[in-house]
Amino acid sequence: MAIDPLINIAKATQLYNQAQQSGIATNTIPQQDGQTAGQSGFSSLVSNYLGQAEKLGQTSEQLAIQGVQNQANLTDVVTAVSEAEMTLQTVVAIRDKVVDAYKEILRMPM
Repeated sequence: MAIDPLINIAKATQLYNQAQQSGIATNTIPQQDGQTAGQSGFSSLVSNYLGQAEKLGQTSEQLAIQGVQNQANLTDVVTAVSEAEMTLQTVVAIRDKVVDAYKEILRMPM
């Protein structure tokens, strides 16, 4: 059974937001990238980057299909696939750090 990293990150951000709203976690991340004042800092930041990663993956997939059909430049296909691979590695690394931080929070004494 495959583990979907997007679900794990979404669950971690949801738990972080619950902790922040309950007063357990009081620190916030400064607003970035045109974020509105009503959005939660961390969850919107992660959601924004996940959306960008998804778009990049879709673009590279489309370019790969065009490359197989001989409709795209091979250099563009390789570049897009490499970018998608790096983005996926970054998302997985962020997920791992969020999960590690969550585990560390669970180990803290109450």
